[in-house]
Amino acid sequence: MPTLIEMRLKATLTVRPDTRQLHGLACALFEEEDAEHWRQDKPFAVCPVRLGGSKDEWEWRAAWLPDDGLPARVATAGVLRIGHVICHVTESAQRRVTHATLAAGSPLTAATITFRTPTYFSQNGADTVIPDPRLIAGSWRRRWNASLSDAGSLAISDHEWTATHRLLKLAAFDLRTEHGDTGHGRERPGFTGTATLRLARNAPVAAGRIFGTLARFAEYCGTGAQTTHGFGVTAVSNADG
Repeated sequence: MPTLIEMRLKATLTVRPDTRQLHGLACALFEEEDAEHWRQDKPFAVCPVRLGGSKDEWEWRAAWLPDDGLPARVATAGVLRIGHVICHVTESAQRRVTHATLAAGSPLTAATITFRTPTYFSQNGADTVIPDPRLIAGSWRRRWNASLSDAGSLAISDHEWTATHRLLKLAAFDLRTEHGDTGHGRERPGFTGTATLRLARNAPVAAGRIFGTLARFAEYCGTGAQTTHGFGVTAVSNADG
């Protein structure tokens, strides 16, 4: 089930974590040894490592998305590596929720999205840095469906999604351009800040349920491309009422 994992790390040497090391840390934690490393939709999302109380203490947050249980290593890991630096796990906490619980929440007609790290989208091999509601919520929907072990009634069909995203508008925004490290020796632009997405006044309840489900899932899956590298870290607050 979708799970937020928060860890406190104590490094043995000075750490200067970059995007490639962050992604390597996540893959080492979440992927089984025989897993296909280059699969298209990895079942996790990560936040950048943040400095904690002192120069050798760090905080890291990640999310596991599938219905399947967490890989055993997440619960048992006592030591992790950031690049060549060994980090001891001093604290670890988890917050879990089922897909059914996320889908059973109240319908939403509006929500304010905070993009905490640079956010962008990849379309047909080209990067897009536009806060298009269809792209924002569409990235949530793609990862929602991919995280379900059995599509069943919780999957959002193409028909349902088409009917919903046509009613979704960008109501307000306070965004700026920031660049993030891609891990490949160059930076990539993205937007950070806040944006309010709102359904049209005539939107049916079904559209509100889909939007509410995806908005609640966004905290786990992030937004846009390279969420497994620390891009698109997302927080959502209910703007209804």
